[in-house]
Amino acid sequence: MNKKKVLHIIPAFELGGVQTGILYSIEKLNEIYDYKVLVIGKVDEEWVRGLPFPLKNYLITIGASFLLPGWVSGYKVVKQLKPDLIISSLWKSVGLSATFKFFNKNVVLCGFFHNASSPHLVSTLLSKLISFVQDAAIADSYATKMFLKKFYKIENADVVPYFFEFKLMKERKSFDPAYVKLAYFGRINKHKGADRSIKLCSLLKNYGVNFVFDIYGDGPVDLYSHIIKDAGLSGHVYLKEKLPLHLVGECMSDYDFILQLSDYEGMALSVVEAMNMALVPIVTPVGEMERYTKDMENALWLNKPFDDNLEKLAQKVKELIDTPELYYKLSLSASRTFQGHKKYTDTLVEVINKHLRS
Repeated sequence: MNKKKVLHIIPAFELGGVQTGILYSIEKLNEIYDYKVLVIGKVDEEWVRGLPFPLKNYLITIGASFLLPGWVSGYKVVKQLKPDLIISSLWKSVGLSATFKFFNKNVVLCGFFHNASSPHLVSTLLSKLISFVQDAAIADSYATKMFLKKFYKIENADVVPYFFEFKLMKERKSFDPAYVKLAYFGRINKHKGADRSIKLCSLLKNYGVNFVFDIYGDGPVDLYSHIIKDAGLSGHVYLKEKLPLHLVGECMSDYDFILQLSDYEGMALSVVEAMNMALVPIVTPVGEMERYTKDMENALWLNKPFDDNLEKLAQKVKELIDTPELYYKLSLSASRTFQGHKKYTDTLVEVINKHLRS
């Protein structure tokens, strides 16, 4: 029997939760479908190096530097591939996926939404566009599903949460309150809370906490190097290069906390992975993080209004550091948060099968 052709369209293959989810599921999905990923832009070879499988077998890369030529070239490729079902992730893919659906009614189009907010007007307009032509909507979390219902009037989106077979911390995590280690993994920008996290670090320093905060990711390094220096944190906060995906879990095991004070999120995959490694998340309760973390149970929350409550958060962090047994309790609770949850790949297969046409 010929496998059904499933094509997942994304703007670029680089550091990000969407791409991470694809990498964690691509082999298993190809056991069931002829599942390919069409990349409109380029592939970050450094980020994907060292994978235990040949990624090139599953990727089709346009390599476009600009969106419009990428959409045009991509349209020709999709036409040749003749997919049975298209999954379209992130707003930069909509110009291609929605246009192809408009002229090819028989293909099933599923818009995959990954954020419980709309970051800017162009994203809003293109997300609205795909909502008119798609056959089904997929949300990466219940928070995203509720946002789609409220903001785009999209009813009955299928939720495919980002739970994977992450490595689990099986032994009690060591913790030294005399030298605390925090980390962040992802894009470095204001919306992801980089500025806010640095301000929190200044407060922790003022409280006499001996700590290091390592930031692994992409972003305006020169700008944040100056912000860190001006804050007097050069001996505490370090900008590191992004890690290849296969090294992230191992690296996480060296830290005590994951610090991510975002303005908005969907699932926040790096936080999920860190919790499986028994790191205590210090987070803003936005997106799905509001559902799977609980303040002083398996996480520490920065409550709204975020920038006005950094002092209170610093006090909570200091109190937790000074009470190691409480830290161990939160760490253990974090590591057990996702036990028993259905995994991303299994749920996505159910959704694809639900919408595929026979």
